Amino acid sequence: MHVEQVGHDNNEAGLHLELIRLRNATETLHRKVETHLDLLRPSFTLDQYVSLLRRFYGFHQPWESEVDSVLEVELPGFFAPRRKLENIESDLRFLGSEPQDLLHIALCGKLPPLKGVGSALGSLYVIEGSSLGGRILARHFGGHLGLRPDAGCRFFSGYGGRTGQMWSAFAELMASRPSAENEDMLEASVATFELLGDWLESEAHD
Repeated sequence: MHVEQVGHDNNEAGLHLELIRLRNATETLHRKVETHLDLLRPSFTLDQYVSLLRRFYGFHQPWESEVDSVLEVELPGFFAPRRKLENIESDLRFLGSEPQDLLHIALCGKLPPLKGVGSALGSLYVIEGSSLGGRILARHFGGHLGLRPDAGCRFFSGYGGRTGQMWSAFAELMASRPSAENEDMLEASVATFELLGDWLESEAHD
């Protein structure tokens, strides 16, 4: 997992103030996961890539359902274009998985507790940050494994040319939320990083 650390400019009229706080709170976790997975290593194989995608599928399948159930009530339509599960499925199918194979992928049984919109957005911060950082991995996997956004690397390619725009829209929404949600955002972002990191690392060490 590669999560680009964002919000370095404190002079953006407070736009990214909460994002800076979340970044700082999760920075150590971010570095730990990056180091343990070491996805840029020359020895990383296509089989390991497929295993990684399966692990992401196992997290996103239940996690997206939980986030959608919370956000759709107050923010209808916001989360739908940010779902990643379809992209993971597309990559796995391109790399040889049959539809029935997806039914046998282990699902993450321990998700971050989402107490409300603030928690859901804090959890989503981790995944949206991954969409930014994933572009670095997509370029690497293109050169190292011969993958392309339309050929096995749709998930790591984020939103393609719209990635920056999608992040800006997310940042603006975060900045517009009431300050009473800040602690829930923080707790959920840390919990999501910890749980997703543990989930991915357990596969890496199998």
